[in-house]
Amino acid sequence: MLEFRTQGFNGYAVKYSPFFDSRIAVASAANFGLVGNGRLYILGLTPKGILAEKWFDTQDSLYDLCWSETHENQCVVATGDGSIKLFDIALDEFPVRSWQEHKREVFAVHWNLVAKDTFCSSSWDGTLKIVRTPPTFLQ
Repeated sequence: MLEFRTQGFNGYAVKYSPFFDSRIAVASAANFGLVGNGRLYILGLTPKGILAEKWFDTQDSLYDLCWSETHENQCVVATGDGSIKLFDIALDEFPVRSWQEHKREVFAVHWNLVAKDTFCSSSWDGTLKIVRTPPTFLQ
């Protein structure tokens, strides 16, 4: 069995890339998601085990993630500050887009498997949002 430790962060969600069977993303939070930062891990499955290819630190906890259905390097994360962030793992820093759609923690995100420019989110504020991404972010 392979194992990877998210030292200092507790994992909340893990998803395989729909494009690469050896790439996994993990949404995590410090202090069990109660207070503190989050981290998005991009992990590679190799013959030598699981290796961290890249990670992105955030100012609030990350509770969920989903990979883009149209862009192999992009994923969306659900954050504790009510925002949804789009990361491009080909870049070294910062999300490429952020939506401040909710008033409370975003706890789930899911990319539409049919309308591939659309994803949905749900929050502890009791709302569900459907977001259509501009084509420029998915190229």
